[in-house]
Amino acid sequence: MPSPRGGFLRRNWFLIGMLAVLMLAVLIPQAEKLLNPQSITRTALIMILFLIAGFTLPSESIGAGLRDWRLHLAINGFLFVLTPAYFFLTSLPFRRAMPPELLAGIYALACMPTTISSCIVFTQVSGGNVMGTLFNAAVSNLLGVFLAPLLLSALLRGSGQSIPIEQLLGILRDLSLQILVPVAAGQLLRRFLRPAAEKSRASLAQVSNALLLGVIFFTFAASAGDPAFLGRLREALWPFLYLAVSHIVLVLLAFVIARAWGFPRENVISMLFAAPQKTLSLGVPLITAYFAGAPQALGLALLPLLLYHPWQLLVAGLLRNAFLAGRLAPRR
Repeated sequence: MPSPRGGFLRRNWFLIGMLAVLMLAVLIPQAEKLLNPQSITRTALIMILFLIAGFTLPSESIGAGLRDWRLHLAINGFLFVLTPAYFFLTSLPFRRAMPPELLAGIYALACMPTTISSCIVFTQVSGGNVMGTLFNAAVSNLLGVFLAPLLLSALLRGSGQSIPIEQLLGILRDLSLQILVPVAAGQLLRRFLRPAAEKSRASLAQVSNALLLGVIFFTFAASAGDPAFLGRLREALWPFLYLAVSHIVLVLLAFVIARAWGFPRENVISMLFAAPQKTLSLGVPLITAYFAGAPQALGLALLPLLLYHPWQLLVAGLLRNAFLAGRLAPRR
């Protein structure tokens, strides 16, 4: 019989690994220059990540899920309109007290699509509309590759941190090479190897998580090599409470919108798990590519997403228990 400690490690190895690589990045930042010359290793990891994402992304579900347009409109409107507007407006009182890199990271978080897998898993175990969540996970992540950098640029311009059009075009070009090309290659492979893609989906997800830890390490190590980084890191502690409260507010807003639109119970569940969540696996490479020209900003810009990820999983677990107990959207 496996020990309880072994079961805990298997369930939480990624979060434990994330804490470990952050500590290593602070302790041995010089390893980044040795293992990642001219960012070649990090770029390769990002491209492999999106090759796997394209291979495992069930884009064929898009055609099957088109009918429930109200659910799709609600989730994607929440992800790409309401959430960016919420973070832009609620961050107004904190702008002068917050490092600009951290503010940019909060805006980057706001522009991300939903999670690729955890929203589907939580929807399934809670008795929700799995196909609707699957559809919106696929659509929002495909849209997010284009929309996220454009939305982020608009939010930064609104906060006085405008990006020259030439730099924005360069970012979009780099994102296309690092993300769109591997995703397209993965989708092409999926057309010929779909059974293998479905069979290996779980194991490839673990490989992606391991690669993601490498990207996080190289990103943070590059920033931790700057002596001023740790000092600025102390300034970032209080916004974490703001992000935690904001996620609760967004979950409540998603619930109110779903009930106001008269969604059935399974769509309420889909809305609560897909709309407020933000992807780490797409977010880290997108933020890394977006701020590639300002490596000193990368560490702080990535922190909001790294905080939001474990917190949203904890909240999702509590929501799952509430749905199963009938305390939210009881069965009729």
